[in-house]
Amino acid sequence: MARALIVSALMAGAFLVSGAQAASLKVTATASAPASKPAPRWAQLTPQQQQVLAPLAAEWDGFPDLQRYKLLGVAARYPKLTPQEQQRVRSRLQDWARLTPEQRRLARRNFKQLHELPQAERQALKDKIRQDAGRKPLPVAPPVVVTSPAPVRSSAAPVRGEQ
Repeated sequence: MARALIVSALMAGAFLVSGAQAASLKVTATASAPASKPAPRWAQLTPQQQQVLAPLAAEWDGFPDLQRYKLLGVAARYPKLTPQEQQRVRSRLQDWARLTPEQRRLARRNFKQLHELPQAERQALKDKIRQDAGRKPLPVAPPVVVTSPAPVRSSAAPVRGEQ
């Protein structure tokens, strides 16, 4: 339970690696979000922004303006990150894009609950999750294989050779 809380809370965060980076991103995102001007649509983004935010391309135009402005903040900070941090951002954006709307809602709720904990309790929980992560991998659902359905046999007529 605690592990799922941390993992989904981290997914719901600003996709950055440290609290300091997340704080600076928040300032950048909110400072650049004009109150009356709608956020740009996908086609209006620069090629650099589109490259960073590519995992979210299909859904971009459906995001609320505030979410788009926050993600534009991520794209603006991206070039300044180390290669390791850039990989982490790419990975988190891809993970987020794979979540269903319900999983995203749960991740946002967990993120909020995590940040309402006292700092010492939150840090202890994060440490425990990181320690547990080294012992066992996160559960991954097996891929779904779609095959054509087996033919349905009628019980009224026997199949040749089955009498």
